[in-house]
Amino acid sequence: MSQVKLSELLQQDCGTYAVGAFNVHTTEFIQGVVNAAQETGQPVILMIAEGVLRYGRIEILGAAALGAARMSKVPVAVMVDHGKEIPLLKKALQAGMDVMYDGSALPFQENVENTRYMVELAHSLGRCVEGEIGALGLSEDGEEEREQKLTTVEEAVQFYRETGVDVLAVSVGNVHGFYRGEAKIDLERAAQIAEALNPLPVVMHGGSDIPEETVRAAVRAGIRKYNIATDLKQAYADKMRQLAAQEPQLIQPWELFPPLAKAVQEVTERKIRLLAEPAKQFHF
Repeated sequence: MSQVKLSELLQQDCGTYAVGAFNVHTTEFIQGVVNAAQETGQPVILMIAEGVLRYGRIEILGAAALGAARMSKVPVAVMVDHGKEIPLLKKALQAGMDVMYDGSALPFQENVENTRYMVELAHSLGRCVEGEIGALGLSEDGEEEREQKLTTVEEAVQFYRETGVDVLAVSVGNVHGFYRGEAKIDLERAAQIAEALNPLPVVMHGGSDIPEETVRAAVRAGIRKYNIATDLKQAYADKMRQLAAQEPQLIQPWELFPPLAKAVQEVTERKIRLLAEPAKQFHF
């Protein structure tokens, strides 16, 4: 199956499920997510946040993700998540990655212009772009970013028409990181946006720490790409602490790393199966 473009992966007949998009930070994350995809027989998206990619580098961490995708027995897309630095995104596109350009903090028209530029560049290189309209209120690392701004149907449609973006992330009450209290997802708004943009794939960021029934409802509402980061980081950190507390302490990489990859794989498998459950008819 090997690596596929983000747009091709999401344009498959997935009217009853969403594709899981998982943030990866090390090769253990990459192996865990791809192993989970192969175990479940479902496609996945490997995402590397811009900040992580600056540290891990396109030539190293990016190359590892691309290599794993090309070796996979199921379809895997590889992309930059929440990219704002256009020179870095250009380099990622040239390396064979798809990208998310996040201009959501900019004035609407500036976001449109920058996203359109990225779309034209990506298409010239045979890649694709995810854009974002609206503000989640928390950064990818769970810190305060700015006031949350929900996406409206009108601005989502206008943004798509003016940019030609391949995939669109929206704000419908979702936030990055763990939720402070109950997750309040505006499912009706999500459904209205998805219907207005159909067949353009609509994305929900901040997919960790949401009740399973809400996840199912979001898929029934039309979410086709569902992003998860914090749940994997939590599983990785918990397993790392457990391994560090063992006596005698493990120091060999081949003893330390496989359990970390397995911890990521187990969470990923649960998420993939949840997102792939047949959707029931959804009514408001």
